Amino acid sequence: MKKIIIASFILVIGLSTQMKADVGFSFEGGFGFFYSSLAPYGTWIQINGGVNVWHPDNVGYGWSPYHYGHWIWTNDGWYWDSNEPFGNIVYHYGRWYYDDYYGWIWVPDYQWAPAWVEWRYDNDYIGWAPLPPYASFSIDFGIRFTSSYYTPYQYYSFVSYRYMCNPHVYNYYLDNNIKYRVYSSTKYRTNYGYSNGRVVNRGVDVDYIRQRSGDRIIERRVEGISNPRNLAGVRSSSNTVRALILPKDQIDRGTGRNVRIQKASRAASLDVSRIAVGNRGERNGGPTVENPYYLNANPNSRINDWNNSRPQGNINSRPNNNRPNNYVAPNRNDRNNYIRQPIQNDRPRNNQSNYNSPNRNEPRAQQQIRREAPQRSAPQIQRSNENRNKGNAGNVNRGNSDNRRHR
Repeated sequence: MKKIIIASFILVIGLSTQMKADVGFSFEGGFGFFYSSLAPYGTWIQINGGVNVWHPDNVGYGWSPYHYGHWIWTNDGWYWDSNEPFGNIVYHYGRWYYDDYYGWIWVPDYQWAPAWVEWRYDNDYIGWAPLPPYASFSIDFGIRFTSSYYTPYQYYSFVSYRYMCNPHVYNYYLDNNIKYRVYSSTKYRTNYGYSNGRVVNRGVDVDYIRQRSGDRIIERRVEGISNPRNLAGVRSSSNTVRALILPKDQIDRGTGRNVRIQKASRAASLDVSRIAVGNRGERNGGPTVENPYYLNANPNSRINDWNNSRPQGNINSRPNNNRPNNYVAPNRNDRNNYIRQPIQNDRPRNNQSNYNSPNRNEPRAQQQIRREAPQRSAPQIQRSNENRNKGNAGNVNRGNSDNRRHR
């Protein structure tokens, strides 16, 4: 009898622990289709801040996003054709983040793109890495970051140009001991635009890749499919690529059967307050599906042609990285509120040191005399020059009369 009571007590504890580990989920928050579609291939985890992320199961050591598949050049730019069963969602929606404890986790988002990656390249190698959840897309500016972030070289996949469009490109990735040197010598690039209602991933110029690889890279047309069943079989042909492009209302729909969300056992390193995608990105002032522009963007300057989109520079030279969160750009058209900032080459009118600083081209003796000269302000120098000019004018008019007077 005691054994039965003890066994029942252990069973109750086990069930309660399991109930605490899993969180019942309702699809009122959206992304219902993603939850039900990705559940067979991974685990949904609720991390700090109540953010739900997805982690793939049964992936090998050293796995990373955008690893198994290959690149296809399309009318929407560089498209990642994945070999994995969950690739039609996680490589075209949302962002990836690497956590030291949970590994690679995926944050869902509504906006589709051929691929959400950043690039690095030089004359010999080209590489790509997934964009973090801190990166959002705006039609006016392309990719913008809500937090200062740089991608470590380990997250990049580097290959020679001749293997970039190879269907088995994963067999030609560089090892980590070579990645570091290649990473240091490459240039950073993201080049996203908007055309015909879709995000375009232009990336590195296709003509340059054709030149470096020697391959004849043809352009294919992206065919949007809204029914996942129609993606069964061949997803791409010599002329078209079939992609799962869903509207927001279809992404929010989902049955939720057999979907469990595991409660995180420890906090993730992801700064959820900086997430710029999904529902949380909308609350943080990021772009939405209905209004894919930043709230402070100028609607008259929206870019409708991705060929005219602004190129993105080096990640270390982004202008907003060192600005505080409450920074407000001055309005140069408002003369009453705008305060002119001093330019580096401006000469301060009351800075005494600038008027007696030695010139490096002068002899040392002359420099020493200038250092020992009495410090005078700009108004004093101006009055002294005026008096000197008056004295010279008097000498010219009076001839030698002053000379006789001073004898």
